[in-house]
Amino acid sequence: MALDEQTTALLAQLNSQAAKPGQDISILEARLGAVALFTAFAGNEIHACITQDRMVEGPSGDVCVRCYWPEGKQDTPYPIIVFFHGGGWSMGDVASYDSFVRSICALSRSILISVDYRLAPEHRFPTGLEDAYAVMEWALSHGAEIKGDVTKVAVMGDSSGGNLAAVIAHRIQARAGPRLAAQFLLYPVLDVSAPHSQYPSRMAFGNGEYLLSRDGIDSATNWYLGEGAEISESEISPMREKNLHILPPTVIMVGGYDPLLDEAKSYQVRLQAAGVPTSFKCFESAIHAFLSFGVLDIALEGRQYLAQKIKELLHD
Repeated sequence: MALDEQTTALLAQLNSQAAKPGQDISILEARLGAVALFTAFAGNEIHACITQDRMVEGPSGDVCVRCYWPEGKQDTPYPIIVFFHGGGWSMGDVASYDSFVRSICALSRSILISVDYRLAPEHRFPTGLEDAYAVMEWALSHGAEIKGDVTKVAVMGDSSGGNLAAVIAHRIQARAGPRLAAQFLLYPVLDVSAPHSQYPSRMAFGNGEYLLSRDGIDSATNWYLGEGAEISESEISPMREKNLHILPPTVIMVGGYDPLLDEAKSYQVRLQAAGVPTSFKCFESAIHAFLSFGVLDIALEGRQYLAQKIKELLHD
């Protein structure tokens, strides 16, 4: 299937504004560009949610989170979803994902907790991961304080945030204590240990014209990893995890023009072989990060699909 017309127009606009080959940009410029991108194309949908910014105790200081509640009366506690934003572990924040998270909160009738974990390269692996894990543990143990149902807690992340979500889901399920009801992985980064050539979608769609490039994946990985980090470690490349059978029911979403398409497919196959109930949905005419672009019809369709899966897995 070809790119849809709206996505084609969006890419034309983005590619006309992109940095030229060989033009180096600083991490600050990259962050400002990412915020501008997600803000400019967030769309005009208004989803009424109640929000509160608060701090959660982390491994070396407080972690900022934004909690979202659906408006309207609820007689029973809401399911809880802890969300980790994308941006190559080095860009993105709660504010730039606000529109997307609001929409999922309202459409799914669930509490969402969006996490401002510390970013690389100032804070390299595993700093952001440990911040994210601390919030996940807090949601499981203190979710009742925010009107949540601690028996229906899930994790969600997009792109590099999907990487964090996959790692944290395994950590939680591997230890004693409360377990997760589901994980929702949105075009996740699952394998930075293999050469790009192992995944045909990276070679076909990773030249830079479809938003995410192979060079971008490499740069983000280099920013994220500290000295001596092993890229084949399963907490960096979840594809390398051997004990997948303990994972909760999983939903994977990806675009047909996403360089990460084939690793998402491979992970789905491995999860199903391990006996994990898994739903896989490829939006054939979509690009990487499409759910954040609320100006696109395909994004609104994807959000509706995601909300329905949340209801199926977390609501009675």
